[in-house]
Amino acid sequence: MKSKKKRAKQKKLPYIYNRKWRDKSETDTPKEIQPVIRFKSKIEGKSVLKDLVQGNIEIENNTIEDFVILRADGSPTYNLSASVDDHLMGMTHIIRGDDHKINTFKQIQIYDAMNWKVPSFAHIPLIHTIEGKKLSKRDNASTLDDYSKIGIMPIALRNYLLRLGWSYKDKEIFDLDESIKYFNLEGIGKSPSKLDISRIYSINEHYIKNIDENDLFNFLITYCDTFHEKITDLAQKKIKNSLHFLKNKAKTLEDIYKNSKFLINDRVQIEKEDKKLLDETAIKIIKLFSNEIIKLTNFTRETLEPIINDLIKNNNTNFKGVGQPLRICLTGSKFGPGIYDILSALGKEEVSRRLSQIR
Repeated sequence: MKSKKKRAKQKKLPYIYNRKWRDKSETDTPKEIQPVIRFKSKIEGKSVLKDLVQGNIEIENNTIEDFVILRADGSPTYNLSASVDDHLMGMTHIIRGDDHKINTFKQIQIYDAMNWKVPSFAHIPLIHTIEGKKLSKRDNASTLDDYSKIGIMPIALRNYLLRLGWSYKDKEIFDLDESIKYFNLEGIGKSPSKLDISRIYSINEHYIKNIDENDLFNFLITYCDTFHEKITDLAQKKIKNSLHFLKNKAKTLEDIYKNSKFLINDRVQIEKEDKKLLDETAIKIIKLFSNEIIKLTNFTRETLEPIINDLIKNNNTNFKGVGQPLRICLTGSKFGPGIYDILSALGKEEVSRRLSQIR
């Protein structure tokens, strides 16, 4: 048996059991061998699977081998275990990938042999990569944990997976209640779907922009606690008050976390490349800005705009020439939220403290 399997593997052919022991007596079993137990499959006629997604699927019975139901050590194989388990749990419908169709034909034979009621089966197409290959565990972002790590929210991934190979009219966004209400097997396509990460980002961005900010905040804090760091109560308060702009242009919770780091960290770490942008003119503008904001009693956009406009005019520069060095000094990066949002979120005292550290 092992030599036949080996030869088939060398020739890159599927091994098919030749039914050698199908009609042998148990007394004929070699004494030195602990045998497996095989199911005596039908060898004549055809079987029809009334699939709820694929339609009627017909197969010649002689193409189904006498499959193993008990291994040599007495443990049951998948097909026997699944059949017994589903029967004992009273399963009426079994939905699984269409790579299990041949197993379904085997399990139906077990049901028939036991005089059990055969459940309804639905075989849904597999998910493929964008290149059209079968998705496997070796592919990036193939598990739920992979998506959690990059900041995809559960509600967004549920929505994406719901629409992957299924449709309801032209509707794209479904909340949980709508998902339960409208989903049906009739809407599932027969062809494999391709996993499109750009579409996942797009749906996640939609939820970031449109869900209640309290819910978004809770998702964000859980994400940070799990994959980055514990956020202090004070930083949480600042983030919550600033979430309306921190979520701008964010496609993931990771993006919001990065936008929030200037609120989380008291000490500003300026990247080497960004530090090069703080030339003499930039330092001069920072000091002038610091001197002006000390005079303010109200620290608002309305009081800050005239100061920034005067700096632009008096230093022969533009908005970037003022905003960029301020952003670098206050957040550690030239990238991030708008400068007025940053100033408002930090407040006058913290802005003054951070700018005073620039020499």
